[in-house]
Amino acid sequence: MAASLRFPDGVSPTGPWQYWRASGGGIVELGIVRGQEVSLPPHFHDEDQLTFVLSGRRRFVMADRLFEIGPGEGLRIPAGTPHRSLAESADVIGLNIYTSPDAYMAAELFAGLAQLWRRQGCIGWRDLPAMVEEYRCDPAMPQLPLDFIGVCWENVGEAARLAGMSREGFSRRFRRLHGMPPQMFRLTGRLNEARSLLRVGQPLADVAAETGFSDQSHLGRCFRRAFGVTPGQYRRGVLTAP
Repeated sequence: MAASLRFPDGVSPTGPWQYWRASGGGIVELGIVRGQEVSLPPHFHDEDQLTFVLSGRRRFVMADRLFEIGPGEGLRIPAGTPHRSLAESADVIGLNIYTSPDAYMAAELFAGLAQLWRRQGCIGWRDLPAMVEEYRCDPAMPQLPLDFIGVCWENVGEAARLAGMSREGFSRRFRRLHGMPPQMFRLTGRLNEARSLLRVGQPLADVAAETGFSDQSHLGRCFRRAFGVTPGQYRRGVLTAP
């Protein structure tokens, strides 16, 4: 796949290296490297360097060990780690993201960038800071606790607003944390609430209304799909079991 980058306003590639400050988020600096003359002598950064390759390859030497990454792959160089980069025999296009030390989940971020790059064929700098922020591992960042997720929102857009995130970012982070999309998670929570009400003998119509289903048929379809029995069968079983 041919690599493509959308540059921010006022930034145009004039040489192998280009750096600029990102607006917002926890990114200290962004950079792009292009061409074959991409070698640099030993040096280190006060920040973590997260390098992601869009085309070609990049090679780094750290502690006499060679690291090589190709298209769709990334490498984290921890803050304070001496390293050098090697020249390449073919053109390379790569980006560098400089962040506070240990502030982001590098492997997960690289996987997200690779998915975006393969799907869209490009990465836009305007959207990059917000995407990177989704992978922050700062314990102070809201972790979308289950009680917040199950009670306080009626749809994904509302949940994202309450969490201070974009709808897409909220959905991606939710899936990573809980293993399913937010809509499915919330539906499952409502169905489990229905189970609890059925176990104490609540009428089906009341259960459907209290758990937010449009009617008994709607509850029945979702309940059977999730648990393999209808709400009526479940209710009879739990109420008559010895």
